Amino acid sequence: MTDKEIFNEVIQEGGMINPYFGQILENGIDFVPYIGKLVQTVKINRLIRRFKERDKKINFISDLAADSVLSSEYISQRIFPIIFSDLFEEHEDAKINLIFNGFENIFIEQNSNESVIINFYDMLRSLRYLDLKRLFYLAGLTEETITFVQGSDVHGLIRNIDRRLENNGLLNIKKTLKDIGGSDSDKDRKDVEISLYGKKFLKFILEGDGLQ
Repeated sequence: MTDKEIFNEVIQEGGMINPYFGQILENGIDFVPYIGKLVQTVKINRLIRRFKERDKKINFISDLAADSVLSSEYISQRIFPIIFSDLFEEHEDAKINLIFNGFENIFIEQNSNESVIINFYDMLRSLRYLDLKRLFYLAGLTEETITFVQGSDVHGLIRNIDRRLENNGLLNIKKTLKDIGGSDSDKDRKDVEISLYGKKFLKFILEGDGLQ
């Protein structure tokens, strides 16, 4: 049984939402690496649910794809398999819209730079939603922050997230004398600067000018 036969229900559901999206699914499934070994009923059902919950988004992306100057082979064979794998494997539902936003922005920007797209999806895959939530706050995109008690586990987690975001090149943290001395200190918006890479990454995973 081929991967396409295994995922026939997924292809049918996608085609019911939008025929063009169904065609993208059908053409791209065979290029998804190792997907046959990963098939689990719960993941297939979760994927179908994710499609149904975002039918308007899928219709919009499909319209963009149908009118795009990007080649269908580039999308089906190079880009869509990455996106499909992430939609299939991602455990955090909160990140699914961000995966779709990236797909949408590929067509909006007519982005043919495969290396950049792969890098952005690699970065998105490596971050948990809590990391992204912290990045959104530090970038001034939301006022929703993560509250914590001094010295608590969450307090330590926030400091760890800030270091991870900096190590990934998404932001630069201004160093204080305390930091230089080897001690941790709490950071807020005034203490960080979103890097050029961080700004490009945020533009890729967000819809419009803010969080959606």
